[in-house]
Amino acid sequence: MKCTNYCFKPLGLLFLLCLIPLWAFSQNITVKGVVKDATGESVIGASVVQKGTSNGIITDIDGNFTLNIPDNVKQVTVSYVGYKTKTVAVTNPLRVYLESTSTNLDDFVVIAYGTGTKESLTGSVAVVDSKQIEDRPVTSVTSALEGNAPGVQVNNSTGTPGSSPSIRIRGFNSFTSAQSPLYVVDGVVYDGSISDLNPNDIESMSILKDAASCALYGNRGANGVILINTKRAKGQGKVDVTLQVRQGMYNRGLPFYDTLDANQWMETCLNAWANGGVSQKSYDDYASALAALSPNFVNTFLLGQNIYDKPGNQLFDPATGKLLGNVLPGYNDLDWWDAISRSGYRQEYNVNAAGATEKFNVFASVGYLKEQGYMLQTDFERFTGRVAADFTPVSFLKIGTNIAASYQDSEDGSADADNLNATTNPFLTNFYAPVRPYYQHNEDGSVMIGDDGKPVWNTLGLNKGDNVAWVMRLNRSDWTTINVNGSLYGTVILPYGFEATVRGNMLRSKVNGLEYSNDKIGAQKGAGGLDLSGQSVNSHTFMQTLTWNHDYGLSNIDVLLDHENYEYSYDTNYLRKSGQLLPNNYYASNFENMDFSSQSIGKMRTESYLGRVRYNYDQKYFGEFSIRRDGTSRFAKNNRWGTFWSVGGSWIITKEKFMQNLEWLNYLKLRAAYGAVGNDAAASIYSYYNTFFQTTYGTFGALVPYDLASTDLRWESTKTLDIALEGSLFNDRFTFSVGYFDKRNADLLYNVTLPSSAGTAGGPGSFGANLSIMQNIGTMSNRGWELQFGVDIIRSAEFNWHFDIDASFVKNKIVKLPYGHSMPAQGLFYNKSIYQHYTYEWAGIDTQTGNSLYYMAPDSPDLWVWDDNGHRDTKQEQQTWDNTVAAAKGSGHYFEDENGNPLTDRTEYAYRRDMGTAIPTVYGSFGTQLSWKGINLGLLFTYSLGGKTYNSNYARLMNFGTNEAGALHKDILNAWTGTPAVRPFEDVSEKQDGSSKIYHINSSEIDPNGVPINDTNLSQYNSASSSRFLISNNYLCLKNLNISYDFPAKWVNPMKLKGLNLGFSVDNLFIITRQKGLNPQYGFGGGQGAYYVPSRVFSFQLTAKF
Repeated sequence: MKCTNYCFKPLGLLFLLCLIPLWAFSQNITVKGVVKDATGESVIGASVVQKGTSNGIITDIDGNFTLNIPDNVKQVTVSYVGYKTKTVAVTNPLRVYLESTSTNLDDFVVIAYGTGTKESLTGSVAVVDSKQIEDRPVTSVTSALEGNAPGVQVNNSTGTPGSSPSIRIRGFNSFTSAQSPLYVVDGVVYDGSISDLNPNDIESMSILKDAASCALYGNRGANGVILINTKRAKGQGKVDVTLQVRQGMYNRGLPFYDTLDANQWMETCLNAWANGGVSQKSYDDYASALAALSPNFVNTFLLGQNIYDKPGNQLFDPATGKLLGNVLPGYNDLDWWDAISRSGYRQEYNVNAAGATEKFNVFASVGYLKEQGYMLQTDFERFTGRVAADFTPVSFLKIGTNIAASYQDSEDGSADADNLNATTNPFLTNFYAPVRPYYQHNEDGSVMIGDDGKPVWNTLGLNKGDNVAWVMRLNRSDWTTINVNGSLYGTVILPYGFEATVRGNMLRSKVNGLEYSNDKIGAQKGAGGLDLSGQSVNSHTFMQTLTWNHDYGLSNIDVLLDHENYEYSYDTNYLRKSGQLLPNNYYASNFENMDFSSQSIGKMRTESYLGRVRYNYDQKYFGEFSIRRDGTSRFAKNNRWGTFWSVGGSWIITKEKFMQNLEWLNYLKLRAAYGAVGNDAAASIYSYYNTFFQTTYGTFGALVPYDLASTDLRWESTKTLDIALEGSLFNDRFTFSVGYFDKRNADLLYNVTLPSSAGTAGGPGSFGANLSIMQNIGTMSNRGWELQFGVDIIRSAEFNWHFDIDASFVKNKIVKLPYGHSMPAQGLFYNKSIYQHYTYEWAGIDTQTGNSLYYMAPDSPDLWVWDDNGHRDTKQEQQTWDNTVAAAKGSGHYFEDENGNPLTDRTEYAYRRDMGTAIPTVYGSFGTQLSWKGINLGLLFTYSLGGKTYNSNYARLMNFGTNEAGALHKDILNAWTGTPAVRPFEDVSEKQDGSSKIYHINSSEIDPNGVPINDTNLSQYNSASSSRFLISNNYLCLKNLNISYDFPAKWVNPMKLKGLNLGFSVDNLFIITRQKGLNPQYGFGGGQGAYYVPSRVFSFQLTAKF
C-alpha cells in the first residue's frame, strides 16, 4: 500500500506539469483598442502596458493596438510623452483618451523670435489654436480672435465679405489712426492684407500684449504684436491629407430700427407740418393749419406721388388729420431693403497634405473661397496656395522655405466708409420714407413696365433723382489683389550649443481697382465716369540670427543676437476720366475726358540690432532681458535711432518645497515685467522734408505746399508694467489668471494746425486748409485688469464639460497735450479718455411747450481762452459768457430753473460738455464646450458693459425737414401733444419793453424722458445734436455656436479614412443691445453710420482626413 502510494506521486506531479501550459494558454485574453488625444487625434507610439509588468506594446500609425494579457489582469497603463499617464480598466475593445500634461502649461508657445513654454513666459501672451480658428466660418483669421483672447478688442462690425476687423490690444495708444497691432507671419513682419491669409493654413496665433513680450519688435511693437504661425508637417513616416468643405449662407446680423409704416408716417408728418405752420405763425391755431395743409400734403411732402386710392386733396380728414385712404394694390415695393439685399452665400474648399521623414517635412495647401454678401454687388473670391518645407540633409544643417500666394477678386459695393452721405450709399435707403416706391407705378397701382419688358425704376422725390437700387445695378466697383510672400532660411548647428540662421523674406503685392459711374443716373448722368487705381507694394527683410543654449547643472541660459534690414516701398497710381463713348466698355480709351491723374511713390527703411538673454533655474525661477536698437528713415538723422528694452521674471511657486503638501493646488505662477517699445507709424515716410503737391496754374505747372518738415520728430514710446498670477487647482480642474497692467504712451505724434499766416495746403481734400505740422506732444495711459477663469465641470473618458469666462477692465486717460492744456475743439481733455463724447447736454422737454431744453453750461471748456503763456484768460471767458447770455435773453431763448441753472431751447446759445466716454468699463467673453462620444458642442458669447455711443442713425429717424421727412422711428409716436402754452417771463430789459427776458421754469416742468413735439419748423432745434442721442453701448452676442460629430473608427476605417467630421456653426446668432438696431461694434469712438452691420453666417462643414 505504501509502495503504491509512493509510486503514484511522480505520476501526479508529471500530470500537473503537463497541464500548466494548457492552463496558461486558456487564461490569456487579447485586448484591442485605440489611443487618442482630447481632440480625437490618434496618438502614434503610445505605450500600452499591463499594469505592474513590462508586458506591453506601442500604438500604430492609427493609434490602434493589440495586447495579450492574462484574463485576471484588470488594468493597463497608457503613457506618451507630453500627456498624462493614465491607468484604465480593461474592456474589450478599449478606447483611451489621453490628456495633455498640466492643462497644456508645458506646451510650447510661439513668441518673439522663437518659442517658449508657458511656464517660462515672463510677459503677457494669449494663444489661439487651430481648433478655435477652425470652429469659426471666418474669412479673415484675425476675426477668430474675438472672444478668444483677453485684453483684445475686435470690432468685427462690417458685413462686407473679405474685410478684416479692427483690433486694439489693451486700450488705445495713439492720437492718430496708427493703432493697429503688428502682424508677424512665421517669424517675419507681414505687410500684406490679413485677408490674403487662409485661416485653414494657420496652426496658432500668439498675441503679445506687454512690453516684455513685444520688446524684440521694438520700433513697431507699441500696439501689440500678433504672431501667426502656419501649419507644418507633424510626425514621421506618414502622409496626412485633409479635405475640408464648407457651405453656408449670409444674412444681416442686426435687426432694423422700429420705424413707422406708411399710414403712421403720413398722419405723423401731417401733424408735424401743421404744428410747424403754427410755430412759424403762418396759422393762428392747429385746427386752421390742419384744414389748410392737409389737401396739399401729397403735392408738397410727396412731390405729387400718391400711393393711395384717394386723390391727394381728399386723403385726410381736414378736421382730425386721420388718413382716409388705403395703399393701392401693387405697391409691394416700399421696402427698399428688398431691392438692395439678398440672401448671401458662402462656399469654401480646402485641401492640405503633409509628409515627413527624418530628413525633411513638407506641408502644402490650396484653398478656394467664394462669398456673396447680404448686399448686392458685394462678392468676394479668393484663391490661396502655400508650400512650407524643411530639409535636414546632414545633422548640422537645416534649410527651409515657405512660399504663399493668393489672388482676390472682390466687388466692394457702393457704400464708401469715408463718404457715407454719398447718394450712392445703399444704406441710406434705411432712411427713405415708407411711401417711396423703388419702381414707377401706373394710376391703378400696378408697376410700370418699360419697352424692355422690365419694371421702370422710380426717381421721383429722391435725392438728385438717384435711385440707389438702380444705381447699384449700373455701377461697378471691382478690385483685384495678387499677393506673393516667400521666405528662405538656413540654419547651421555649431559646436558648444550655438546655432546661426540666415533668413530672407520678400513680399510682392499688386492691387488694381476699377470704379465705374454710369451715364444714365446720378452724378455722371449723360457722361459716365471711370476711376482706375493701382498700387504695388514691395517689402524685403533680411535677418541674421545667432543663438546659444547651455545647461549648467540645474541652470539653463539661452542667448539670441540678431541683425535685420527692412525695406518697404509703394507705387500708387490714380486716373479719373469721363465722357463714355461706347456702352459696356470699361477701358480708359473709351472715356474721352481726362479729369484727374496722380502718382505717389514712397520708400522707407529700418535697420535693427537686437538681443535677448533668458535664464532659468531648475524650471522654477525664470528671468529674461531683451534690448533692441532701431533706426528708421522716417525721422531726421538726429532722432533716427531709438532703443527699446524689457526685463521680466517669473516664479513657479508650486515647485517650492513648502508648497508640496498642498495637494489641491497643482500650479501657481507669479510673473512680472517692465519695458519700453516704440512706434513710428504715425509719421509720414518723408516727415522731415517739406513736401509739395504738383498742380497747374493756368497753363503752367506749379507746386503747392502739402506737408511741412518736422525735423524734431522722434519715436513714440510705450512703457508697460505687467504683473500676473496664474494657476490651477483641484487636479487641474480649475484654472485662473489675474493680471494687472499699466501702459504709458509718451511722445505721441499729432498734427498740430498752424495759423493762417503760415499759409494754406494743397493736395486732394486739403486745398485751402491751414497747414499743419507733425509734433511729439502727447502722453496717454491705459491701465487695467485682465481676469480669466476656467473649470472642467465634468471630466471623464467619454463626457467632458468645460466652462470659461474672461473680463478685461481698461481705463484710458490723456495725461499730456500740446500747449499744456486741453483741446476742446478736438475733444481732447486732460485726465479723460481719447474717446469722450463732447456735446450739448439735453435737459429734457418743457412740458408746457413740448420743446427741447439744453443746459447752457457756463463751465464749458468751449469758453476757455489761453494767453501766450498758457494761462487761462478768465476775464475774456466771462465776457464771452455774458455776451451769450445777453443774446439768449434778447432773443427770448433764455430759461432759468429754481436753482439758477441757465437753460435754452437753442443750442446756438449753449456750450458743450463732456458727457462720458465711448470706451467700455469691461468687455470679454464666456463660453462652454461639451463632448460626448464624438459629439462636440461649443458656445461662445462676447459682451461689453459701459461706454456710450452717439446714435446719429436714431437722431436722423427722430427728425423732420421743413417740408419733407425720411423714415421715422416709432418713438416719435410718443411725442408731446397739446397746445403749446405761452410761458410767463421776467422782463429784464432796461426799458422794460420785453427786449430782454428770462423764462422761469421749475425742474418738475422738465421731462428728461420725454419726446419733443412733432414740428417741422422747430425740429432742427428740438432734435439738435446733444446728449439726448447718447445710448448705452452694452451688448451681449452669441458670437459662435458650433456643433460637430466625429464619426467612430468602425465607420471610418472601412472607408480608408483616418477621420471624418461633420459640423455646423453659426456666427453672430443674436446680438442683444440697449436699443434695437444699434450696432455696438461700429467703431471704437462710439459713433454710428449708414453702413454695414455684422453678418449672421450659417455654415455646414465636412472634414475628411486620409
